[in-house]
Amino acid sequence: MEARRLTDAEIGSIMGRLNFDKLGGIIPAVTVDEHGRVLMLAFMNKEALEKTLRTGMMHYWSRSRGRLWMKGEESKHYQHVVGAYADCDDDSLLFKVRQDGNACHTGRGSCFYKPLLEYKTGADVIRELEDVVDERMISPKEGSYTSKIIAAGLKEAAKKTGEEGVEAGIAALVEDEDRTASEAADLIYHLILLLKMKGIGMKQVYEELSRRRK
Repeated sequence: MEARRLTDAEIGSIMGRLNFDKLGGIIPAVTVDEHGRVLMLAFMNKEALEKTLRTGMMHYWSRSRGRLWMKGEESKHYQHVVGAYADCDDDSLLFKVRQDGNACHTGRGSCFYKPLLEYKTGADVIRELEDVVDERMISPKEGSYTSKIIAAGLKEAAKKTGEEGVEAGIAALVEDEDRTASEAADLIYHLILLLKMKGIGMKQVYEELSRRRK
C-alpha cells in the first residue's frame, strides 16, 4: 500500500514545520524499504520534498549536479512512498518506500553495503545472499559457484535445491547439530538462488509466511 496523496493544506503544513535553513536550504533524507532496511541517504530541497509529497514518488536534490531528480528516472528503479517521518528537531527526514529493483547505482539492493563494523541479524545475512545472487546475475564471475548454477539454468537450480533438502533431512535424523546446521545452510542458500532465478525475492516469501501465523 502506498501513501495517500496530500492536500495543498497538508503539504503547506508539513513544509512550514521543517527546518531547511540549518544546511543552507536542503535537508537530509534517509530512505528505508517496507521492512526497515536502509536503502540510501540523499538530500531534498523544498521543491524535491513538495514533488515527493504531491506525486508519491521519491524526488531528491542532487548537490553534485545542482538539480532536482526523481529516483528511477534513468534506471526505472522507482521508489513509491509508503510513509514519511520527521525527526525531533524537524531537520531530518525518514521515508519508507516500496522499492522497484535495486536502490544503489551499483546494482546492489542498498547503498550501504561496505562493512566497517557490523552485528548481523539473520535477516541481514539473507539480504546479503540475495545481493550476491543479484550481482552474479548481472555480472557473472569466473570461478563463482553461484554464476555456474545461474548459467546452468532454472532446472539445475531446482535439482540442487531438491538434493540439498534431502541431505538436510537426513542430517537431522542421523548427524549431529553442527552437520545438520551446515546442511540447512546449503539448503537455504540454494533455495534463495532458485527463488531469485525465478524472479522471487525473500520479501515475497516473508509476506506469505506472515499470512500463515496461527
